[in-house]
Amino acid sequence: MTATDENAKRAERPLTGWRSDVDRVYGYLAGAFALAVVAQVFLAGVGTFGDHNRQIADATSFDPHRTFGAILGGVAVLLFLVTLAARASKATIIGAFVLALLTQVAQPAFASAADHGDWVGGLHALDGVFILLLSIWLAGSAHRRGSSRRRSSTTSPT
Repeated sequence: MTATDENAKRAERPLTGWRSDVDRVYGYLAGAFALAVVAQVFLAGVGTFGDHNRQIADATSFDPHRTFGAILGGVAVLLFLVTLAARASKATIIGAFVLALLTQVAQPAFASAADHGDWVGGLHALDGVFILLLSIWLAGSAHRRGSSRRRSSTTSPT
């Protein structure tokens, strides 16, 4: 059996018991994360236009953005762990891992190096867009799994 056949078989197998509940929690957490990333973009805008007299590293107008970013990094790791517990698809697990890596490693690295060049600050913003798109994809796939699970539970014989 090839890896593709195995993944298809795993995708067809419905989640049951506590894994179904964990996957539902994952879906809500992924959706909330995507909305929180939108709020994070707003906070970046507030920080950008709030304090022009200092270097970005010293600008207090970025404090909410920095604090919320640290929280999102922790939530991304939690999202990855919940994905592992639910035994979601390989694509979902990899996506959640990449999300955690982008929020915990790439974002802080780009932010701390941004004072050394504008293009690094641009990478911080571009990485934020990737985080937003990935979180939307993860939330959407969780929603589709949940809809599929509800449909199969109403059509299965009892």
